[in-house]
Amino acid sequence: MTYMYPAYLAGTLGVAIREDLGLDRAALGLTISLFFAIGATAMTFGGRVADRMGPRRALRIAAGMTGACLVGVAVFGGSWAGLLVSLAIGGIGSAVGAPVGALLILRHVAPSRRPIAFGLERSSLPASTLLASISLPLLATVLHWRLVFLVGALAVIVLVALRIPDAAPRAAKPVSERAEDTSAPAPRGRLAPVGPLLLITLAFFLGSASATALSSFFVDYGVLLGFSQSEAGVALAFGSVVIIAARFGLGLGRVRRPGRLTVAAMMALGAAGFLLLMSGDRVLAVIGMCVACGAGWGWTGLVALALAEVYREAPGAASGLVQAGGSAGGILGPLLVGATAKYYSYPVGWSLSAIFLALASVMVLANRALWKERR
Repeated sequence: MTYMYPAYLAGTLGVAIREDLGLDRAALGLTISLFFAIGATAMTFGGRVADRMGPRRALRIAAGMTGACLVGVAVFGGSWAGLLVSLAIGGIGSAVGAPVGALLILRHVAPSRRPIAFGLERSSLPASTLLASISLPLLATVLHWRLVFLVGALAVIVLVALRIPDAAPRAAKPVSERAEDTSAPAPRGRLAPVGPLLLITLAFFLGSASATALSSFFVDYGVLLGFSQSEAGVALAFGSVVIIAARFGLGLGRVRRPGRLTVAAMMALGAAGFLLLMSGDRVLAVIGMCVACGAGWGWTGLVALALAEVYREAPGAASGLVQAGGSAGGILGPLLVGATAKYYSYPVGWSLSAIFLALASVMVLANRALWKERR
């Protein structure tokens, strides 16, 4: 969860950061995009590193770099250059941390319990947004924004101190219910088939672009609509709760597992949420934000589960590639919406986000058709 926290916190505290450093919305978007740019560049390599070194060591490295990022912002964030360098360090940490969840689940969770496990693991990312959002009314009103980053570093220090075992004892279970043997060498298989994987990576790229733009600029947009910073932060926190509920709820399906049609339909509904967000009405904007969050970004647990089951020989590499697409989307979203808000308006930026989700839905349907053809 913590490896994405710096980027989400920067977006939530964006108003204070812009006022303190004298940045415009486009510059803030560029700042957040740098985090994702570094992560996207190194994500595939980070996935292969996690495959080889195991989840415990990879998690410690990722948490350590995230902590260094948060402390760096607190110490050096008084200048734009210091903020950029610190967030770049966090981006490297995200490249190693992103694939760890899939490895832990494959090595420690029985197959029958993996849907809910992936739902919980994917819920950790909106939990980062939730923590970042509630930090605004709880901390940012009484502390300088750089001190809020320092408080966040304390949680990461606690995580680094935890011992995450590479192998955990389990009671005897039928072979069909056992997770993979954790004492076996790390898998080093090939990523095949490649075509469906690239389509899902593209869908993840587009979905992430819309979701990251929303988490980065909703507070600023809410202030323009008449909310206080604290009220907009609370609203964004509620949107994160909706994402968590959606991912957790989808993981509970046991009779018939939700598939690609469900993912495509959720993306289309998320696009409709952005259209509500464009209205300029405060009530409709909050409703639209919640719909865009829950439907437009609540499906990632289903994708993570499918990747782990299809690419069993290299789960970290497959997850790393797809999440590299997500990080690349994190570059595009804040940059494009931030620049659009500066030179045109936020409604135009939200319309672009809606288009991204609509195209992502098409990519998922194309993935489904390709799999049917292969079978």
